[in-house]
Amino acid sequence: MLAAAAALLKAFWGVCTLRLAPQDIPRSSALLFSAGAINLAISTSINSIQLALSSAFSVAVLEMTVLAGLTAALLFSFGRFPRFTQTLTALLGSGAVIGLVVLAHLLALPQIPQILRITIFVWNLLVMAHILRHALEFHIVASFFLAVGYAFILIQVIWFFDRLLNATA
Repeated sequence: MLAAAAALLKAFWGVCTLRLAPQDIPRSSALLFSAGAINLAISTSINSIQLALSSAFSVAVLEMTVLAGLTAALLFSFGRFPRFTQTLTALLGSGAVIGLVVLAHLLALPQIPQILRITIFVWNLLVMAHILRHALEFHIVASFFLAVGYAFILIQVIWFFDRLLNATA
């Protein structure tokens, strides 16, 4: 079991370093579920530094829901929906790896320097663009703009729900 976890971490690290593509990740519902659970745990941990645990969990679920919904819509729109499982697995797994990097920095330095925040954000966008490029067979520049669109939509959805929750509180 430990060897399998190490192999998956290595594969997702390969995606994060742009050496592997989503098609290099096995197509498996169990792997998708595992990547999602790990991503959810890491995202909740990161968000819980600034939010109550229930809110941190809600934000993490919202992030995953938006990511899955946008990925499904995009792949469906371009006739690539059969690639959904591998694409979302790669997005969630690479997100978990990048999340681990963020969590390690937050635990070491409660205030991450702005340049490091920007660097990690751009790295995340590049990884997402890399995955979308392979999944959609688009040029990397177009895929990068799609990744920026993902980030923008996610920020807007979280902002909307934050406003909604704060208005009712």
